[in-house]
Amino acid sequence: MDDSNVIDNIILDNSKVLAVEEINQGETVLFSSLKHDAVPLVPYDISIGGLEYNQKYEPKCAICNSPHRNLVEYVFINSGKNVQAVINFFQKHYNAKLNWPQVSLHLKRHCDLTQITTSGLVNLTQRDQELAKWKYREHELALVIILVEIDEVRGMSCRTPDEILKRATMMEKLSRQLLLIKEKRDDVSLGLPNVFEVLYELHEKMLSDDDKRIIRQKVKELQQALN
Repeated sequence: MDDSNVIDNIILDNSKVLAVEEINQGETVLFSSLKHDAVPLVPYDISIGGLEYNQKYEPKCAICNSPHRNLVEYVFINSGKNVQAVINFFQKHYNAKLNWPQVSLHLKRHCDLTQITTSGLVNLTQRDQELAKWKYREHELALVIILVEIDEVRGMSCRTPDEILKRATMMEKLSRQLLLIKEKRDDVSLGLPNVFEVLYELHEKMLSDDDKRIIRQKVKELQQALN
């Protein structure tokens, strides 16, 4: 099938643009009718932003011209690059009609998803979130990092005596660092009370059910923070 015919016959449509209040639960609308402020009939949690890839613009493509173009592409990426998942998503959340050739042609011709990168700001935010999980457990994090490095060095392929000597030197250095960090961790934790045991004892002494519930909630929050 000629691509130009696909564009003319499938992607383009002459439907009017529907206001948000015109879309209701029982009405199916064309994708091109969705305005930028269209309210989803079913809420969803998809973060749009942070991914970088090349996009092309085709004037005759309804998806290229839609304020929801990025959402189409992000749903496609998040679903493991499943065209049908995009169609189902807009049907479920907006009662909006898309068809397989329409979505497939756009994704193949109007954006390059073979090389997707994450923006530096998103990487930084993700690192901050990951480090926040290790708050007050910095020595544990350092031990994990050292153990990963030891595994990588142990797996190095050595063919010459110099390479073998270099690997042995690196292993010795990492082993010393590992022992040093373990000693520091043990020194810091020595004599500290177990916070969960303290909270449990406090929980058992409380007479009010509300007070006990507050303590149980705090224990749950601490466990989540440590996971």
